[in-house]
Amino acid sequence: MKTRKWLTMATSVVLAASLTAGCGNNGNNNNTAGDASNANNGTANAGASNGGTKELSGKLVIWTFFDQVKDMAEQFEAKNPDVNIEVKMFPGDQYQTKLLTALQSGRDVPDIFDLERGYIGKFIDSKFLTDLSAMGGDDLVKDYIPYVQELGRSSDGKLRAISDHSSPGGFWYQKDIAKQYLGTDDPDKIGEMVSSWDKIIDLGKKIAADSGGKEHLIQNAGDLFDIEAYNTQPWVKDGKLNIDPKWQTIFETQQKIRQGNVDAKLPFMSAGWGNALNDGSVVLTSMPAWAGFMIDNKDNKANGKYGVAKTPEGFYVGGTYRGIYDKSDNKDLAYEFIKYIAGTEWQQHNLEKTGNMPGSGKVYESNLDTYTSPFFGDQKILKPYYESVKQMPAIKADKYGEDILSKWRKAAGDGVTNNLSYEDVVKNFKKEVKNTFPEIKVD
Repeated sequence: MKTRKWLTMATSVVLAASLTAGCGNNGNNNNTAGDASNANNGTANAGASNGGTKELSGKLVIWTFFDQVKDMAEQFEAKNPDVNIEVKMFPGDQYQTKLLTALQSGRDVPDIFDLERGYIGKFIDSKFLTDLSAMGGDDLVKDYIPYVQELGRSSDGKLRAISDHSSPGGFWYQKDIAKQYLGTDDPDKIGEMVSSWDKIIDLGKKIAADSGGKEHLIQNAGDLFDIEAYNTQPWVKDGKLNIDPKWQTIFETQQKIRQGNVDAKLPFMSAGWGNALNDGSVVLTSMPAWAGFMIDNKDNKANGKYGVAKTPEGFYVGGTYRGIYDKSDNKDLAYEFIKYIAGTEWQQHNLEKTGNMPGSGKVYESNLDTYTSPFFGDQKILKPYYESVKQMPAIKADKYGEDILSKWRKAAGDGVTNNLSYEDVVKNFKKEVKNTFPEIKVD
């Protein structure tokens, strides 16, 4: 995974409206695996499993913004020499618009296309995604991490997209800095020391006092937002804005973090944020497992330097899903590709080559006592990640969630910075939601 550039709010709204308009009954949503039986561009024998166990042939076109799809294609082609896969990559800030244009026009549409966590909710209920449940897809994800599986389901419960990975997070720390300020670099002990936000606040106050304000426990009060973002109720229920009461507790905790000098006040992914991660001026940084590119490892100087501990609640950041175009002539072959990346062989390869955490619980469990990563020395880092990711509630994506979440982040962040009351934050937030989504009922 890599950082993504987000579309402007205006573009997101247009995308959502366009996709909703495309969900009518004329979309051939009842197509099943049998629809591909007459395909003449790609063939796959029934019962093929994980690619390569039956002779496959044909060509697939995949659209993505994610460079590791090329490796997926190469691995699948190596197992199936008569299959040719064309991977077309587009810049992340252009991808959504380009994909939507192709889908709506019906011209030059790929057989398989990628969807990022930030906007999968705008596509998941559209007519453009094949019903993978009807093709046997539920069996592919039966051992998956629950939240990963659920994000690929439409509102009617049908599987429409599958990810090959999960994106858990944890507190990363430099071992020598942890020993200096926490008295230990043991991940289990540190995890217990920061197992609640009250503990984090007390510990952060102590570190700030002991260091004369030069060292901080965490990067930003917004770290709490990132960790709690998907541990709350959906933002829209029955057409009405729904503010989980938990957000008040989260906001008030963020205020305590800021007032107690617990955080370094560094915005997520800012230059200062990255510097602190590398120079150790902040003890703990909440990081997704895929973000190792943020570490300065010139001449391998960071190898063995870091540890990772559990956060108070499980969290994840990002995720990439793949679906099959509903009018593709190559559905059977496309499904074999999806089956391959959902399987153990690919996910084990991906873990070993890139460090991307698996979507399959079975792959996690088979690597818990063996997998290590250079940055983290001999720590078995899948253990804290697996414990964290299993905690995540399985909640479906929807077309509003990510945009409304970003509005709350801004409103709450402004509230923390300007010491506003929770009531004022809610008032400002509701105004923004109402202006952007007039169809949502806002009390």
